[in-house]
Amino acid sequence: MSTAVCNTSVTAREIIECQGIVTYFQPILSARQRSIVGAEALSRGVVGVEALSRGQMGAVTPSGNLIPPVQLFRMASEEGLSLTLEKLCRTTAMQTFAKLPRNEDLILFLNFDAAALEQDQSCLAELMKEIADAGLNPRNVAIEILESAFKDTQRLQDRMEEFRANGFPLVLDDVGTGYSNLDRIPLIKPDILKLDRRMVMGIEDDYHRQETFKSLVQLSRRIGALVVAEGVETQRQAMMALELGADLLQGFFLGTPEHSDNFAGDDVAGRIDALARRYKSYMTSRINARKLQHRRFNIILNEVLCELAKCSADDFDDVLRTTISQYDNVECVYVMDEGGTQVSTTICNHRVPRRTKGIMFRPAPKGADHSLKEYYYVLLDVELQKYTTEPYVSLASGNLCRTISTCFRDSHNNKMFILCIDVLCE
Repeated sequence: MSTAVCNTSVTAREIIECQGIVTYFQPILSARQRSIVGAEALSRGVVGVEALSRGQMGAVTPSGNLIPPVQLFRMASEEGLSLTLEKLCRTTAMQTFAKLPRNEDLILFLNFDAAALEQDQSCLAELMKEIADAGLNPRNVAIEILESAFKDTQRLQDRMEEFRANGFPLVLDDVGTGYSNLDRIPLIKPDILKLDRRMVMGIEDDYHRQETFKSLVQLSRRIGALVVAEGVETQRQAMMALELGADLLQGFFLGTPEHSDNFAGDDVAGRIDALARRYKSYMTSRINARKLQHRRFNIILNEVLCELAKCSADDFDDVLRTTISQYDNVECVYVMDEGGTQVSTTICNHRVPRRTKGIMFRPAPKGADHSLKEYYYVLLDVELQKYTTEPYVSLASGNLCRTISTCFRDSHNNKMFILCIDVLCE
């Protein structure tokens, strides 16, 4: 497939008049279901005698040079034909999609320019007619819109309600980057959120990007939407996106945009199957690694508890200072009383470097109140034997850590205390 900029003197008007548009489809996959669930329509202009003379909508073959979409729509914008070109691209996409095998089981992701949608009052009526002419069902045509470009929030909501009432799935594109307004997401109540490729780029090694991705997935769950991870270009990105909760994947690693004749071929099916097998193996190894990590946590916890149980509260600091030096992955330890007040000094492991020396990041002093920390109130309220937090940034050092907490009683007064151990995340 050629997507290089085409040097041509042809105008957008000539392309529109000759219906020189060809639709390519990029698959949107479900690894868990091992299937293609949808296809995003991507339009190209076609330059060539055969292509321009064909004039049969949806039947143009890429026999000439292809004009990539950025150049194509720039040409149309310069000639004041953006809306006309967009309508032609949508109509061509629907008629081409209608010819795909088993299209009734797929969703066509159809891009809408928000600014044009805001101006085009007859869009819905025209779309319903074109869908009927193509023999499609609105439930198989997803309205994909870049919501940040829409200026009037109320009009956006009204327009989306009209589409929803007619059975169209609603998709918000490029969520999480640029000028995307997250407050509009619960307002519109989309069926699908497409997380921008910049959210996926480098996600395999970037904790902050992972947590942002995970937060958007959690938001989508709360409003009943599915998540598509766009721009997946490597196996590691695919694995991480799935682990963080993405429902669907799209990107060059899984399938490039293809002409309708080649869409959903054996190579795509093979990629889905291979990805599903790799993901199962990947998650099995991750679960085993977590089990091993928790066993190590238990060993550390039990060894420290064994020493603390032998002494009185006055000796906690000395015991903690002696034991912490034995563990490279323990950042700090401290003890609270039953009410959540810290009764020991925060004993830090000097072999663990602090990520930052900012004024916000310093160990909690003796007497600090931890009663609102989850490793205190969850442990006591749910009456657990042990509680391990999710990873978070430690206020003691700025490092990414987990806190493990457990109750114990000293041997002298049988008084209850809570041991907290901050362990570095691997």
